[in-house]
Formats: sequence, structure tokens, C-alpha cells
Amino acid sequence: MTKPKVLLISTGGTISSKFDPAKGYSPALTGADFLADFPIIGEFADIEIMQPCNVLSFALSPATIMQFVDTAKQRVAQEGLAGVVVTQGTATLEESSYLADLFWDVDAPLVFTGSMLNSSERDWDGPKNIMNSVIVAASPEARGKGAMICLGGDVHAARDATKIHKTSLAPLASLNTGPLGMVINKRQVVFYRAPLRRKTFKTNTLEMAVDIIKVGIGDDSRLLDASIASGARAIVLEAFPGGGGVTPEMMVSVKEARAKDFIFVMAPRSPIGSAALAGASGGCGPFDLRQCGVIPAGDLAAIKARIVLMVVLPLITNAEEVRNIFSEIAP
Repeated sequence: MTKPKVLLISTGGTISSKFDPAKGYSPALTGADFLADFPIIGEFADIEIMQPCNVLSFALSPATIMQFVDTAKQRVAQEGLAGVVVTQGTATLEESSYLADLFWDVDAPLVFTGSMLNSSERDWDGPKNIMNSVIVAASPEARGKGAMICLGGDVHAARDATKIHKTSLAPLASLNTGPLGMVINKRQVVFYRAPLRRKTFKTNTLEMAVDIIKVGIGDDSRLLDASIASGARAIVLEAFPGGGGVTPEMMVSVKEARAKDFIFVMAPRSPIGSAALAGASGGCGPFDLRQCGVIPAGDLAAIKARIVLMVVLPLITNAEEVRNIFSEIAP
């Protein structure tokens, strides 16, 4: 039987790194090295390699992600690829995969992966994660599910995944939904559900002037005011846990900025649940924020809400359009 074709995009990260006692670890391996050193990966698909960069994910830029996603879509159409695998660092995995998902308007699966250990460690988890991701990318059942993350044997929707553990080899969780599926027996992927609330957009630009401001007890409005004064186009308020809310001092600044149609999105610190209809008031609670036009992020974490704003702000003309988008993708 003819094996499916899978594009492997290697960008660096811990999975590509080797350890130097004098410098720590940094990327040294390429996608070609993965295939040469672990030929078992090629048993599941014919692998083609693309190497747009080789950096730790702290240095992986949104522009680079947009470029390789666009190229990957073209190659899927031109070459009939079954799917695409992206290797990168886990530090920004939940952000880059969701950014890619908002542009991934083809049926072929886009599977992100990485590793928690570098290649100098005896129990390096990189090769297994790549192999599992190739299995997912080559699976007909993965089609139409958009961008996913395959790590530690679990498969998560990019929209839902959060890195919750600092050191575990399975550091991700989809806190509101659970994973989409899992790879079993190093041979096949089993899916339990399809990702929901997916929406894709067409734009060649991103709005990078979007800040996240985390709210803590007793905070004044210095950071919020400085963000607006420095040219921010929108702010995600990572508000008090539960339904949300800010301090009275911050509320004054929010009201002043909203009078000028500045865009705020509120994503409470609590990682589970939705704050779309939280009713607490008191002058600076979630009810008050909604009354002056702050947009609830629903069940999206602040970091994911920022990604949405980066994508949609070049496409909209007013805050109401942003509100409609969030109500559609983040209940």
C-alpha cells in the first residue's frame, strides 16, 4: 500500500536541543536529523521536511508561524499531503497552535508537538512524540479537526489546550473539555469527540499591540494607563478569579478608555468555566465591566483571547464586531 504523505515542519525547541554544561541547552537537531536517527518515524508516512527556523520557542515569532502555515496549506493543496506535523518548544505551544488554527481552513490535520526533555537526556520524549504526531497527521479520522497538539500520547484541540505542568512529560490539559483523543499501542489514534467553536479568518497581518494585564488585589491603574498611552490597540484584562472584576482604581481607567471606544476583553484568572454571564456588581465587578462595554472572553484563557484579538483586529471596524466574534467562538 502507498503510504500517506506528511510534511514535518521543524522549528527548534527543546525537542531539537542538546545540552552544553557551559551554556544550557539550545537547538542543534534538524528535521532531517529526526528522520535519520529514528527511521521508525517513516514507517507510518512518507515524510517531507521543512525547516523555517531552529530556535527555542521563546524566539518563535507569530510572523514565522503565519508564513509556514500559509506554505503548508499551499503544499497540502498542491501535493495531496495527508497532514502536517510541526515540532517546536512547548513554552509557546498553546499559543502558536491556536494562532495556526485560526488560519487553518483545510481538512488535512495540522499537528503540533514538542518534548519536555532535550535530546541529551536518556529518557528523551521527542522521538515518541514525533511518531505519535505523524500517526495522527496520517489518520483519515483526524481530517477536519483543525490544529491539534499531540504530546505525551494525548491529542488536544489547539483552542482548548493549556500547559498546566512545569515538568511532566504530559504537561497539557484541556480543562473545560478534555482531550480529543489519544494514540494507543504506538499504532493508531482514537478520537472521542470533534473540536467545537472553530472559526477561521483570512488576513495577511496581525495586530501585535495587544496586551494582557493581570489583576491582583489592590492594583492601581498604572500598567493599564501605560499600556493605553503607549499605543495598545486592545487589552485583555486577566481579571479576578470567578466571574471576573477589577479594582476600583482600574475601573476608573476602563470607563475613561471605553468612552473613547477602546477595546477590552475580560478573561478571569480561573482556568475552568465561563464568565460570559457573571453577575457580580459592586461598581467594578463583571456586571459593571459588561455594562460599560468590556467583552467577556467566555471560556477562553487570557492568552488565547489575546491571540484572537491579534487576528481579528485588522479585520474589524468597531468593538461590537469583536463582541460578535467572541460570542461565536467563546461561549
